[in-house]
Parts: sequence; structure tokens; C-alpha cells
Amino acid sequence: MRYLLAYGGENNVKAGMLHYFMYPSKDISVMPKDFLEEKEINAHSKINEKTLKRSIDIYWEQYKVKDRLK
Repeated sequence: MRYLLAYGGENNVKAGMLHYFMYPSKDISVMPKDFLEEKEINAHSKINEKTLKRSIDIYWEQYKVKDRLK
């Protein structure tokens, strides 16, 4: 939901998530600052871009993010 608020639409959300997973950083995270102060940002997991894109698509479909908006 935070990604939708920050990026506005499916394509932008997916692009934002992909960028974050490729280059994780507190500076580009949409999570609240308090959360980031308590949790560490994991390093890039070395998953290739194609696999990440497929995983993000699966996540989008499985959780039907847009259907949860009211």
C-alpha cells in the first residue's frame, strides 16, 4: 500500500520495487523512518533482474493490491 501511495500505479510500483530490491537503501525506501531505525536494510540478494520482475508480478497478482484499496 505504501508503494501505491508513493508511486501511484501498477507500473510505477513495480518499477519502484524492482529498483529497491536491486539497490536497497534507506534513502529510497517508502517505509517509515521509525521502522527503518529499528530494522536493518538487507544487502542485495544477487537475484537477477528477470527473476525479480517475475517475482514482483507474482506478488502483485497473489495479493491483488489494487483490490485491497477502499
